Amino acid sequence: MKNIKILNSIAIAIPLTLISWATNAQMTIKGKVTEGKNKPVPFATVYIKNTIAGALTDTLGRYTLKYNKKQNVTIIATAIGYDTVTYNLTVDTSKVYYVNLDVKGNSSELDEVVISPGSIEANNDRKVAMLTPLDIYTTAGAAGDVVGAIQTLPGVEKVSDQTGLFVRGGDATESSAIVDGQVVQDPFFSAVPGVAQRSRFGPYQFKGISFSSGGYSARYGQALSGILELNTNDLPEETTISANINMAGAGLSFAKLWSHSSLEGGINHTNTTPFYGITKTNLDYFQPPVGVGGSLRYVWTNKSGDILKVSGQYSQYKSGIDVVNPDQPDTTLSFNLKNFYGTASLYYKHLFNEKTYMTFGSSYSQNGDSVKWGPENFNKQDYREQARLEFGEEFSPHLFAYAGVDMQRYNENQIFDSLTLSFAEMVSAAYLEGEWKPAKWFGLKAGVRYEYSQILSKNDLAPRISSAIRLNKYGQISAAFGMFYEDPSDKYLIFGHTNVNFQEATHYIVNYQYMQNDRTFRVEGYYKSYNDLIREITEGPYDPNPYRPFIWPVDNSGYGYAQGIDVFWRDKKTIKNFDYWVSYSYIDTKRLYENYPVETMPDFVANNDLNIVTKYFIEKPGINISLTYNYMSGRPYYNPDNPVFLGDRSPAYQDLALSVSYLFRVKKLFGVFYVAADNITNNQNILGYNYSDNGDERFPILPALYRSVFAGVFLSLTPFKKEEL
Repeated sequence: MKNIKILNSIAIAIPLTLISWATNAQMTIKGKVTEGKNKPVPFATVYIKNTIAGALTDTLGRYTLKYNKKQNVTIIATAIGYDTVTYNLTVDTSKVYYVNLDVKGNSSELDEVVISPGSIEANNDRKVAMLTPLDIYTTAGAAGDVVGAIQTLPGVEKVSDQTGLFVRGGDATESSAIVDGQVVQDPFFSAVPGVAQRSRFGPYQFKGISFSSGGYSARYGQALSGILELNTNDLPEETTISANINMAGAGLSFAKLWSHSSLEGGINHTNTTPFYGITKTNLDYFQPPVGVGGSLRYVWTNKSGDILKVSGQYSQYKSGIDVVNPDQPDTTLSFNLKNFYGTASLYYKHLFNEKTYMTFGSSYSQNGDSVKWGPENFNKQDYREQARLEFGEEFSPHLFAYAGVDMQRYNENQIFDSLTLSFAEMVSAAYLEGEWKPAKWFGLKAGVRYEYSQILSKNDLAPRISSAIRLNKYGQISAAFGMFYEDPSDKYLIFGHTNVNFQEATHYIVNYQYMQNDRTFRVEGYYKSYNDLIREITEGPYDPNPYRPFIWPVDNSGYGYAQGIDVFWRDKKTIKNFDYWVSYSYIDTKRLYENYPVETMPDFVANNDLNIVTKYFIEKPGINISLTYNYMSGRPYYNPDNPVFLGDRSPAYQDLALSVSYLFRVKKLFGVFYVAADNITNNQNILGYNYSDNGDERFPILPALYRSVFAGVFLSLTPFKKEEL
């Protein structure tokens, strides 16, 4: 529904809260968690013993607990790097109780090594977090999209004319998105030629976001380059009903909280006609995206810590756009798309005791596209069913291990005029992985994954190992090695190319990380070798059309490599209320695969990628300003007149995005007014060129639009804190 980059802003735009139900808690407990008397401890967990009532402290160390009984309770506060503290509260006739908790630093835990090569966390763990869900919403240019914010981190390419997550020289098929342990079959909205689509994920759906650009856990497979792992929220904090209205449509959502369970849901209607009526684009949207969607989610938990999550989601939409004719780039073809998407999932975690757990997850998803592309009709449907069972055990404070089995079945059906194509695949896997920390300064993680492909009748065994050594209280070095396997792309399987092997990539990673006093520095070098890549055995000249029929024979004679260095620096301390990070990536990569005639750098990679993200909050009058700058050196493109294959380079890509939000209060209502603008300098970016059949004319490949501006207002009947903006 959000077919181009501007819609990313619209997608998060301006909810207007109409009604809010507050739980009729019989007792409210408020206070602060501090180290000493003056140093607040953010993101500490505060909860009432033997209940599910809990909360995280904010950046000032403040917390609020609501409990639906009025009785003496024990309050517990925990935070990574600190000793646990308890407080026995004796109740009286008061409705609100104030309890401040003082915690002491645990030097042993603070100094413990963290095994993290290739991975960057985005969660509420202050020890390992590089980004938080709040960071994603407040990053200019990310527009509330998880993948949009991940693209400001090192190792990730921002490819404005292609859909997907591009990691360290890998194409869009080499990365997977995982939600509660289940692979997402269609993590992005359906592709439109030449227009990158946003992901289906908003950051506040998740309590934890982990991105791995290599060397990831044996728990997962079928991804040669990277994994985006997301874990959904547990119980909501309170009962609410809300509605939103914006330039792209309207929606209604609710959350009902009981003592041990909750029910959440929502409906939305999207209509981008008002926006496209006033916005100039490089492509003609003769049918701006319109559609409807809904979701429902049930969560249950108990005092023992078991939790069950059951959720479902459905959406459908349509759009129409004139796109470049891949056979005659000087002309366009109408591209009419109708899409429906549905998914249902179940996740259950059972704690046998404090050291042993079991998780079970299953899901089903279905996606359908009906396309009329010029005079041709195209229909596609894909399905995925999967289940995962895992057991974990903490054998000692120094040794933890888990083992599991994973089964995925997916199939795809395509009808192109009178031609019908289909395939069905079943991948069965088993894995074992353990983490050993014999000393607080050294850690080792080792695992192995076994997979069997039914359609290929092949199996693989993928060993993976990583380790870390803490050099001092704040710095450590890590290293990782791993082998990763993946089926051929669906576009080959659908044409019956199944007499091949898995594709394979081997990762070598080493990094250094320093974290102290809200400052983070990380530098990582890597080498990735590709083997057994699918290569088309073709005759005749190179065909740049990505939608060509894949009727040629294929084999596993492709190969390649990617090597480079990633640098990340973040500073939230030096200047009060000012937060910034800088990420830089350099990559050298070549590959011989698909229908490439020679080994070369692929057309979705830029050698240099720089991101600078800044945020500044002015407490009075309550203004938050974010500015994001992105620079990428030119990408290769195909010039039939150049004897060097993919030897030409597009101009450098530059984008400067701005967002400004203002917190205001009208009586008991809180609100935010904000303005977001992308490419505020109106840089005329060119992504490459297409050429006529005879090579005499070339036509620039342009982003869907050069500049976008959006403004909106958020109102809520329930108060929220300034630092949450």
